[in-house]
Amino acid sequence: MNIAVFTKNWLGDVIFETPAIRAIKENFPESHLIAVTPRRCVELLEFNPYVDEIIAFDEKEDDRSMVSKLRLILTLRKRNIDRAYLFHRSSTRARIAWLGGARERIGYQVKGGSFLTRAIPEQEGPVHDVQYFMDLVRNSGLKVNGEYAYEFYFGEEDEARARSLLAEYGLDSERLVAINPGANWPPKRWPAEYFRELADRLITRYDVQIVLTGSDEDQPTIESILNSHDRVNLVSVCGKTTIRQLGALFSICRLVISNDTGPLHIAAGVGANVIGLFGPTQPLETAPLGRGRNIIIHYAPEGVPLPWIGKDFPSPWMELISVEDVFKAIEQEKLLSS
Repeated sequence: MNIAVFTKNWLGDVIFETPAIRAIKENFPESHLIAVTPRRCVELLEFNPYVDEIIAFDEKEDDRSMVSKLRLILTLRKRNIDRAYLFHRSSTRARIAWLGGARERIGYQVKGGSFLTRAIPEQEGPVHDVQYFMDLVRNSGLKVNGEYAYEFYFGEEDEARARSLLAEYGLDSERLVAINPGANWPPKRWPAEYFRELADRLITRYDVQIVLTGSDEDQPTIESILNSHDRVNLVSVCGKTTIRQLGALFSICRLVISNDTGPLHIAAGVGANVIGLFGPTQPLETAPLGRGRNIIIHYAPEGVPLPWIGKDFPSPWMELISVEDVFKAIEQEKLLSS
């Protein structure tokens, strides 16, 4: 049996889909499972033991043209797809699955009609995204064991690179805490000066070493946190890791502190203890669900619906999560106690 899974577009979404992918493969262990996913997410799935093949497809970016869509359709036809799961509510992808010859096409109902053979109604009310994808699998008739923790996989070379970085900066894995201060949307970012103060307090109280992580776009924020430090117990590997290498690095850390963004879920996925800082997003839908300790610190103004969407961002918001709030959580949960 050949099964195609069409993922959503972002790192966090794809990580949230991994328990559902696992459930599909466990129901059909002899199947050849193909993930159709954007190029930015390919790295997330390359070492996933439940995925046999990956087809990169960026409907909104590199593959917007009709030629690219036709190429994907022909590729799917060659694969002789028996069943397709569409985790993305996209009429375009449902049409591609149909034209690609998938005999069964399962997904949540798309408004205005669809090309699905089984259109499953969405649940009412907020549910975690992991449950959202697992419910699709369950309601398609498959057995689901109720395991909602997600996982992130990396290879030996990724771990070797992470440990090489630690050695390069003289970092001790027994003392290591990671801070990821970026986010793909500015309103989700805790202030850089708060991260700097928290780093100072953790170094003083627990004698930890702190590694700052992020992409090249996060460099200005990273530099403002590094400012005034001796760079011995606080260093940056911003822009120096791939996604999988970042996961390997997080797996070595005693604790990862992050805004609500993709790297938070990478850290949870490798089993690290995490603290997630949430503001305008909805923790009920996107809280970390890894196998380590998953601590959420959340603030939302009274009466403001979540997730918040709009142009006039209520301010202050993330600033109202204090450094003391985070430090107390670390102490109360004994996340850095010997």
